Amino acid sequence: MVTVKPNLEFQIPNPFSTSFIAPTQVRYRFNHGVSGTNPQTIDMHLEGLLATLKKTRRGVILGPHGTGKSTLLHTFLPKLQQCYPMVAFDQINNDPSVGWIGRVKERLRAGQRILKELAGLPRDGLLIVDGWEQLYRVSRLRAIRAAAAKKLTLLATSHQRMTGWTTIHETKATQKMVQSLAGDLLEDTPYELRKMVDSHLKKCRVTPKTNVRDLWFEMYDLIEDAQTDPVNQTTLPNSTATGPSTRSDRLAH
Repeated sequence: MVTVKPNLEFQIPNPFSTSFIAPTQVRYRFNHGVSGTNPQTIDMHLEGLLATLKKTRRGVILGPHGTGKSTLLHTFLPKLQQCYPMVAFDQINNDPSVGWIGRVKERLRAGQRILKELAGLPRDGLLIVDGWEQLYRVSRLRAIRAAAAKKLTLLATSHQRMTGWTTIHETKATQKMVQSLAGDLLEDTPYELRKMVDSHLKKCRVTPKTNVRDLWFEMYDLIEDAQTDPVNQTTLPNSTATGPSTRSDRLAH
């Protein structure tokens, strides 16, 4: 086999860059394996979540960091928009790079923003808050009172159970689920890359609290290294893709 020197111009896009793994770009999986991507299966699960949410005014999607809570919200959103007279969506930023002062300001702004969104919703509307527990306690209480006064429904994500809220779904990582998710992302990539990632994932210790997002960043680096290493490129075929990925791509969102 002929040794191929790195040619960034013809590298395939990295399937683990944030442009591919962002919550808005992938559908939530309720099951591992082939059935997990079946539209009818996904819709059946979403209908179950909707039925539970309809029985309460406060529903929460519970789970550790990086286990798919935001992805589930975005997968659920179209159905919610069909079933409620109006839906508002708020995502609270908790980017550590802005510093603690920046995060304090964001939490204060988020509390004010959410009250305005509640005021703009019609009776029986729905407010979705991705990152509810990041609000200050007084902001949470005000939002709950405002929602109750207008008979609005609240749907939030949280890392811990909350008194007075109904858990409609819990997200967690499993070994089989992680491999299925990786398989979805790698579907259109060369066999050699799929085999390499699958082999690496089988060696990873996955627990219910494993941060899958961090694991994807690790897979991103694995693929970047494989594509820029002349030795590895003897077995990784070139592609006529639009252009290379860069390590900064994974943090683009």
